[in-house]
Amino acid sequence: MGSIVKSMTEDEMKQAAQWFSSLKAGPWVKVVETDTVPKSYVGKGRMRFVAPGNETEPLGLRVVELPEDPIAATKRDPRSGFVAYVPKGSVARGAALVTTGGAGKTMACAACHGADLKGVGDVPRIAGISPLYAARQLLGLKNGDRGGDSAVMMKAVTANLGEEEIVSIVAYLATLAP
Repeated sequence: MGSIVKSMTEDEMKQAAQWFSSLKAGPWVKVVETDTVPKSYVGKGRMRFVAPGNETEPLGLRVVELPEDPIAATKRDPRSGFVAYVPKGSVARGAALVTTGGAGKTMACAACHGADLKGVGDVPRIAGISPLYAARQLLGLKNGDRGGDSAVMMKAVTANLGEEEIVSIVAYLATLAP
């Protein structure tokens, strides 16, 4: 990108900025609660894709994200969405954990991330983020694999969260508008 930008005129940069700012983001992740998912495999770009055939498998206690348009997703099209398959009931369980702290299991996320969960100051937005990304972050914070000042604060928030709570929290967060 650096070499492309160096060769652009000021007017071309302005036109590009106007075009990019006119793009409207669609829903990045659509959440579907289910017991079974299409069989899938990890392919190009370390993304999961639907396996050939119409086979399904039990979802269990996990989140499976599959691209709506595999070709667009492989090309990293920013308008290409994903479907996140989550266990039945996880969105409601996640809503309770996120909004109330789940009777002491954790704390309400709005305390730090803002009432709409879209971030406050240096505290990031968590509304509408990819559930797989969110799960990796929560696990990294819980296990101490993430460092920094915010990681220290989040260690206590994530300390009592098990797999089911993390799956539920990320399922709920993915349903929110970014």
